Formats: sequence, C-alpha cells, structure tokens
Amino acid sequence: MKILFKGEKGKTEKELREIFKKAEIVSVSNDCFEIKKIKPGVIYNLIPKIENIKNVKKVVAENRELCPLAYKKNYYFKSPINTAEKFVIAGPCVIRDFAEFEKEVFELEKIGVDAVRAPLFKPRSSPYGWEGYGTQGIKKLKEIKKTAKKPFVGELLDYRLIEKTDEVFDIIQIGARNMKNYVLLKEIGMAKKPVLLKRQPKSSFKELLYSVEYLLKYGAKKIIICERGDNLSDGISSINIGIIKKIKNEIKIPVVSDLSHSAKDRKKINLFLNKTKEISDGFMIETSLNPDLSPTDTKQIISLKELKNLIEKIK
Repeated sequence: MKILFKGEKGKTEKELREIFKKAEIVSVSNDCFEIKKIKPGVIYNLIPKIENIKNVKKVVAENRELCPLAYKKNYYFKSPINTAEKFVIAGPCVIRDFAEFEKEVFELEKIGVDAVRAPLFKPRSSPYGWEGYGTQGIKKLKEIKKTAKKPFVGELLDYRLIEKTDEVFDIIQIGARNMKNYVLLKEIGMAKKPVLLKRQPKSSFKELLYSVEYLLKYGAKKIIICERGDNLSDGISSINIGIIKKIKNEIKIPVVSDLSHSAKDRKKINLFLNKTKEISDGFMIETSLNPDLSPTDTKQIISLKELKNLIEKIK
C-alpha cells in the first residue's frame, strides 16, 4: 500500500504510525509512504482512517492486498468439470417441459458437453415474466438426475434454496443481478459447492474480485467466473474482452464466456465464439430441442445441431 501526501512529512508519518502500530512505514519519496508487513484483506478497513488524515491526498492499495485469497493459489479444478481443458456448459435458458428436458440431457451428453444447464429458477426484469418451475420442479429434476452422467448447473436467487436443491445442483450459479448480493455470496460460500459467478454488467474488475473474495472467505473452494457482457435487457450485443484478459492475467480462476447472453442473437453466436475462443477457458451456451418454443430469451437460443458444430470448433 502506498500513501501519497502533501505537507509536513514528519507529522503525516506520526499520524500513520498511530494507525499502523505493527506495520513497517517506509519513506519512498518526499510525498509518498509505503506500508509494508500489514495483513492483507483487513487493510480495507483502514483506508477510511488513512484518508481522514489531513495531509493524505491518495491511498493506493493493490488488488492482491485487498483480495488476498483470490490471488493466493491456482483455483483450476478437475471435478465435477475439468477446467484445465476447454469446457462447455449448455442447456435451456429455463426448463420449459421436463419430458423435453430429459431428452435434452441425453442429447447434450451425446454431443459432448461438460455440464448441463438445469434452470429451475429464472430471474425476470418484469414481475409478470415466467420465473420457471421453481421449487415445484425439484422432485422431477431429481428423477432426471438419477440417470444423468454430467453435472447440473443451476442458478439460485435465495440462500434458503441451497439445502433444498443440494441433490440436483452440482454447481451453483450466481446470476449477474446477484453478484453483489453479499448475504447470498456468504451462504453459498459456506455451502462449499462449486460456484459459477456471473459478472454484473458494467461492474469493474475490482468489484468482481470482492465478490470472488466473499465466496472464498466463507468457504468456497471451486469457482468459475462467467463474463456475459455489459448489457442486460436492452438487446445490445456485448462482451468485455478486457475483463476476461484481466482475469487471466491477474488470478488463476477459470473464466467462461456466456455466448448466448453476450450475443443476444443466435446469428451472432459464432462471431462471439471467435472473439473469445483463444482467451476463455470455457463457454456457456443456451440450447434446446425446440429453440423457438422457449418462453424466455428465444432469439438467442440455438439448436442442438448448431451446438454440436460449435463444440467441434471449441474442442
């Protein structure tokens, strides 16, 4: 951590020492101190006190000082998905019909996906939108899962659903809208299951890191970060290549590109695959036996045949 100041150096150092009683304070220049040997993470609570010192102009803390767990080690894993190799998570936007979904699971496994989207809960921008089968669908999903060979990925909107869905979701998805739902992050972290965390549109890399840090601090061991673009309901196609590169350059956590929500149009899926193929560890794609019958996001859902062609390009 570096502290830039203007004014009397001795007085500023004295006030800093009142805050950092055990840390090492090093004079870098006539207007800058560097704080060493301070416990990472807890440094966050000290920043407001430092900024309140009259002569202090700016506090510069590195991401690894603020989010030490995210930088601590290599978080790639091999089960229930092998994130060390290119992988694909695919399935419907939301389960429309359980008989149809059972067929989709069988076909998706034949095609070669690494995990299946199993959306029981669908957050909607409008309170009038269909929100999926919800808890009423858990029993039927359990039956389908008995014969499934690939792990199921499912989004949770409420921490009270963690225990109820324990037997059906192998990987818990935290949607973009909930990236900053810190109560949910804590509870899902404590569940100690693999987590797929979607970046909230227009959120910064640091904001994303804080959410990752929550999950890790509260017990999560396996995390996948998902980039889905900076636009939600406006129909504009986008994906933040810079964020993906930043993740890959700074931390060792697998990152997937959500091709469907970034492209927002099945005709653009190939274009967005080409944009992200070399830098993403994996891909999330919405597909269905009957794309045009999907009750949500119909325009962006591809057929299983189209998915098979994409997987051949990916792997």
